[in-house]
Amino acid sequence: MIYDVVVTAAAEDDIAEAFAYIQARSPENAERWLRGLYKLVHKLESLPKRCGRAREADELGMDLRQLVFKSHRIVFRIDEAAGTVRVLRVFHGARLGLSREELDNP
Repeated sequence: MIYDVVVTAAAEDDIAEAFAYIQARSPENAERWLRGLYKLVHKLESLPKRCGRAREADELGMDLRQLVFKSHRIVFRIDEAAGTVRVLRVFHGARLGLSREELDNP
């Protein structure tokens, strides 16, 4: 099955923030990081279940999955009925897990 990948506004904001941080230190690396991130996100079209459960999944009672890209975690949900993968947040892997508020009201 091929899924539609939807990047939420909150995830886009996370990506923009990380990009700006990297760009301030190394513009060349920032461009490469952004291209690589979106390339990986779009690979979620096929076999998104290959990705492990996010560490906050049990605590939040949600089937959240994650994909690690360099130092960042891409947190997403799979909606089988709609045939979509919703990228909810993208943030540095060293950060503590997401709270329900961050998922519901970014």
